[in-house]
Amino acid sequence: MPLRRTIGISFACLVTSACVTSETPEESPSHIPDEATVIPQRDPEPAIDRSRTQFGKAAWYNFVGKKTANGEILDTVTPTAAHLSLPLASYAKVTNLDNSRSVIVKINDRGPYGRGRIIDLSPCAADVLDMKHAGVVAVAIEPLVYEATPAIAAVQTFDATVTQ
Repeated sequence: MPLRRTIGISFACLVTSACVTSETPEESPSHIPDEATVIPQRDPEPAIDRSRTQFGKAAWYNFVGKKTANGEILDTVTPTAAHLSLPLASYAKVTNLDNSRSVIVKINDRGPYGRGRIIDLSPCAADVLDMKHAGVVAVAIEPLVYEATPAIAAVQTFDATVTQ
């Protein structure tokens, strides 16, 4: 009897877990004629959030072939960086204050864990900033912010025309 109960409970759990989805349903556009639908779009040009600009020291690291905090493999062709507080998969503009060169990097790792630095850069980003020889340079970090701008689309059902 306990074996039947265990099998029955296991089967019930299996059936109910198969019905669960983690995705939220997408909102469907309105099918009412002459009603405007708001379609969010991402601004292709990122805005620089100058109020959150950070100043400090940057170094570069050469752990090519190793996994970063978000699971990507560090390579020599992608300008990436490690930062303690910026969100992973976000972007930032890093400017070398000694020569005014700048690069946009993807934050894909955590760090730096050494004292006195605010960002660690990949070899590619270090090459663009021309800082490999110096090792540690003064930089300004400006987080890039993508603001969604709504686009209003008016859909007519009779002519099948769309205006944006």
